[in-house]
Amino acid sequence: MNLNNITNYVQSICENISNVLDVDVTLVTKDLTRIAGTGIFRGKIGETISEKSVYSLVLKDGKSYVINKEIEENCNKCANRENCKELADICTPVKMGEHILGILGIAAFNEEQKEKILSKDKELTAFVRSMSFKLDELYKQEVKTIDDLEREAIENAIKKYGSNTEGMKKVAEALNIGIATLYRKVKKFNIKS
Repeated sequence: MNLNNITNYVQSICENISNVLDVDVTLVTKDLTRIAGTGIFRGKIGETISEKSVYSLVLKDGKSYVINKEIEENCNKCANRENCKELADICTPVKMGEHILGILGIAAFNEEQKEKILSKDKELTAFVRSMSFKLDELYKQEVKTIDDLEREAIENAIKKYGSNTEGMKKVAEALNIGIATLYRKVKKFNIKS
């Protein structure tokens, strides 16, 4: 499983979160590569984050972190501490089941954003976690073949109209196919009526 396969969608989620919360947002893969971002993070897409960062801790223990740079002990261990402009951060794992795919983070780069993040840290952590679940749901969505879609359409129509002779005529009409074609497809897909 790889978040790189859905980067356009991920970037869109980051932009929407950023617009609503007026903070910068980023998504980092499990190999600590930034694949999406807004504001300052946009220019850092493609860069790798230090393994001595809090993001690395999120990957290791699977927990969300609320970070206040002034008091966060883990910030002192970060290799980028001296150059870091983030004043506060909420980092949460993006999971599929129990597997961590990456980290979704929101960051404050000024005092107003910092206050916003830290004053509502529980609500924002829950919100960011829910967004990471949306990514999980998208990732789980499978691409279906035309045959799969056709079989589903026939099955749904049969459920709606029934499988007796009159119902099958309505199914064929609803699907805009001939009755003989419908029966061939029912046989092809082994649909039990």
